[in-house]
Amino acid sequence: MNDVGPDAARPLSARLRRMVSIDPAATAMTFGGRSYPWAFHREAVEDLEQLLDGTGARRVGIVLRNRPALVAALIAVLATGREVVTLSPFHGDVGLAEDIEGLAPQAVIAEPGDWARGGVRDAARAAGAVAVQTGEERALVRREVDWASDPRPVEPSDLAVLMLTSGTTGKPKRAELTYGRLTAAYKAAGTALDGEPRLSGETQILWTSLVHISGLYFAVSSVLDGRTTALMDRFEIGEWTGLVRAHRPKVVGLPPTAMRMVMDAGVPADVFDGVRVVLSGTAPLDPADAERFEARYGVPVLTNYGATEFAGAIAGWHLKLRRQWGDAKRGSAGRAHPGVELRIVDPESGTPLATGEVGVLEARGAQLPGGGDRWTRTTDLASLDEDGFLFIHGRADDAINRGGFKIVPSVIEDALKAHPAVADASAVGVPDPRLGEVPVAAVTLRSPAEPADPAELRAWLGDRLARYHLPTEIRIVDELPRTPSMKISRPGVRALFAVPERTAS
Repeated sequence: MNDVGPDAARPLSARLRRMVSIDPAATAMTFGGRSYPWAFHREAVEDLEQLLDGTGARRVGIVLRNRPALVAALIAVLATGREVVTLSPFHGDVGLAEDIEGLAPQAVIAEPGDWARGGVRDAARAAGAVAVQTGEERALVRREVDWASDPRPVEPSDLAVLMLTSGTTGKPKRAELTYGRLTAAYKAAGTALDGEPRLSGETQILWTSLVHISGLYFAVSSVLDGRTTALMDRFEIGEWTGLVRAHRPKVVGLPPTAMRMVMDAGVPADVFDGVRVVLSGTAPLDPADAERFEARYGVPVLTNYGATEFAGAIAGWHLKLRRQWGDAKRGSAGRAHPGVELRIVDPESGTPLATGEVGVLEARGAQLPGGGDRWTRTTDLASLDEDGFLFIHGRADDAINRGGFKIVPSVIEDALKAHPAVADASAVGVPDPRLGEVPVAAVTLRSPAEPADPAELRAWLGDRLARYHLPTEIRIVDELPRTPSMKISRPGVRALFAVPERTAS
């Protein structure tokens, strides 16, 4: 295999290249009833090198749908030591084009359907990007375009992924995950990056979106561990159940929303025959839900705690810890992973607090910003007990957690206020039995002479934001509730959605 990619000697990159070459004919992925061999990944690495040869392109934007060719593209970019810029397919056309224009990747990889979306070609042309599209037999092929690629130069760096945070999709803020931090995160989780590479013979079911840290993290770890990936477009009970029955994985991932869906659908207990562990993360898990699941299916649920900015989980449970402490530490998110330190501080002064006191969680370690040299403050309220177990008590900010996707209200508010008829807007989260929280929004209009209705405003947002950002309800009000200091009162806005609607929608 050609190893001429930029900075290709990195341990993570080298391990990926070795793994995809062990047994080219063995099954690496399944999707929609079709199997893809490891050669599919290997050829993607080779084709990417050829497509970018002589261009100097290091920064590669990928419109990351859960498709085999795009998984192969992700692996190829990292295997050649380049930088992945995650582009969300869930943006509206305007939002996706603005993201490409603002980030100016040197190459863009997308399905033909995403290349055909309004503004995408123009944004790639403006960046002078090398255009690559996905194919059926070969994952990556050149896309014929009407411009000569002239990528803007970028400085060499250790950056591996310029990652959309789940709370800022639709805004330019990104989490910069370096190769060093990703390597530390995988090592902390027990993923081997050295030693003799081999295929494990096990299968991992992957349905979490690749633009979410959990989707991207596990897509890469599956290759590093030599597992087959049973890829799903999204979580769907029937398909997921069939894959669990067919592959009998030892470990399955079920975030709280998916776990409730499994129980609500009455999935038979024998589906979990052979499953040893259910991993749950991305959002807080109600201990009552975990107990109900375990009582029904007889499989222990192990939670973890992490974030996009941390390159994955930084705390969690494992089976040995569960057997020793499970009953005594009900509701805990587990202990810090190896190489990670946690502390609780006063939100105002930053002074470390005593054991058991509730404050803002801070962490440091090789996989966190600063590489272990400084503390990183989270947006979560937490406490640590005398045995080092972490308990999460809520959020220290106004973010809305919609089934594991964290939404900063200002993303919705700014997009609404950009509408010519909107004077002001406020978005808040309200409880939802399946997703935990969903966003809703209240707006005031500039003038009755410039009307806008909720359907029009939702369509406006649909062109600019990811789908999970879209409010489940938009209300037009005469005035937004305010505090005595005239700031918008989020509790007051939330109360608007707990009473009968006063305006037409």
